[in-house]
Amino acid sequence: MKENRVLEFKECITNTFLKTVSAFANFGTGKIYFGVNDTGRDVGIENPQKACLDIENKINDSIQPKPDFSFSINERTNVICLTVLEGSYKPYFYKGKAYRRSDTASIEVDRVELSRLVLEGQNKYYEELSA
Repeated sequence: MKENRVLEFKECITNTFLKTVSAFANFGTGKIYFGVNDTGRDVGIENPQKACLDIENKINDSIQPKPDFSFSINERTNVICLTVLEGSYKPYFYKGKAYRRSDTASIEVDRVELSRLVLEGQNKYYEELSA
């Protein structure tokens, strides 16, 4: 298993995963595995139940609007899987910026993409706008 557009590995919990949460909520469901290093090897997270609460609080405090997400914990490896669902209330912002996935990186959207996200969140599309 290796990182791709819908899969991210985090060896530990830092705020960098929040850009990826924004990207998945804006552009397509994805998974973030905590306790997995960049090579895909399980290293585990100490006290995964507490870590899930910390992750949930970070998302709730940092992403607007709040995206839909869920957790699962592999009790054998102490690896946490955070699944972030593509949202209906786009755009989803982290620190006032919206993100998208570019292969294995989460990058800020440009102005055109942001405009499209705003319209999509309103169930509208450029093609439907009057000239």
